[in-house]
Amino acid sequence: MDTVAEWNPTAFRRIMGLFVTGVTVVAVDVPEGVHGMTANAVASVSLDPMLVLVCVDRRARMHEQLAVGRVYSINILREDQEPLSRYFAGRWPQTAPPEFHFHRWEHGPLLVGALATLGCQMERLLEGGDHTIVLGRVTGLHQGETGRPLTFFGGRYRHLREPDEYVGPPADEWTHESVRIYYDET
Repeated sequence: MDTVAEWNPTAFRRIMGLFVTGVTVVAVDVPEGVHGMTANAVASVSLDPMLVLVCVDRRARMHEQLAVGRVYSINILREDQEPLSRYFAGRWPQTAPPEFHFHRWEHGPLLVGALATLGCQMERLLEGGDHTIVLGRVTGLHQGETGRPLTFFGGRYRHLREPDEYVGPPADEWTHESVRIYYDET
């Protein structure tokens, strides 16, 4: 059994990167327009009431926006929206941003073209080390475009592939009559 020799943030991040996640853009309306942030630390928490969490670095500009209790949205990205993820993560290499548009929605900024959007109201902030866990009450749901989700695994964006077509049961199908169990009675 292999174990990680050093316990450090880099090793932890590498190990956690083996957990496949979806990719979202969290967005809030601010006086200058819409402020967005890429997030993959997002999870549903409860169905009754409908609660969701997102983890935000305390140093991020988004942290101060959510801490004051603003309405916000979580926009689930399609696989062809990788440029938006890079842009809102601050990793866009070009001077001009990729093309995107938000619609005004009473539940938070709605990213045009996203798979789906959850509108949220900040319910509670919980300390989580160098991050804050933002617990949000879901106030609106929007089913967006069809398509496949953008995923992240092993430090890279990934794309889902449809499973191979089902070809039927194996040729030598087992039945309960064909299986015999023998016990050694010694």
